[in-house]
Amino acid sequence: MQTFIDTTNQQVWAFEDDVVVSQTSGGAYAFTAAEGFTLAVPATLKPYTVPEPTEAELAAKALLQSAMAAMAAGLTIASTATQAIDATYAVDQVSQMDIIAIETSLNAGKGFPGGATTFNYPDTSGMMHTFSESNFTDFAAAVRDYVYALKSVIAGSSSALPTASTTIA
Repeated sequence: MQTFIDTTNQQVWAFEDDVVVSQTSGGAYAFTAAEGFTLAVPATLKPYTVPEPTEAELAAKALLQSAMAAMAAGLTIASTATQAIDATYAVDQVSQMDIIAIETSLNAGKGFPGGATTFNYPDTSGMMHTFSESNFTDFAAAVRDYVYALKSVIAGSSSALPTASTTIA
């Protein structure tokens, strides 16, 4: 990869290695594609070495990757009232939408889907766990808080990953 920078706007340009670069008598650079045609590029391009990332940039990237991995891994729930719902649950976008829809129905006084008094919800392995309305409300709040904390890390407004497990009533 050959890297150049436009000295007028600091835009970085990258060219494949098969692009032939030659310096003209006026000091500008000419770029010729492997097929032989001249590339239309600004005359203000100069060779550029992309700086190595700083320790802070590497740490920020690692934190971002960890937050995204945590989102994919899910949240482990331990219930003090109903150990049968202890498990790790998905918190990806589709799961969040499912949880929000069910919790919205509960908050509106509509109950669980189909009018059931309990609701089976799957953990990350697909095993179903039976939730009461209060269990599910506590679960939804825990997922909400965990996802919000992860999104804060992803957005760069927090530098601390939340714990991937929590205890609910």
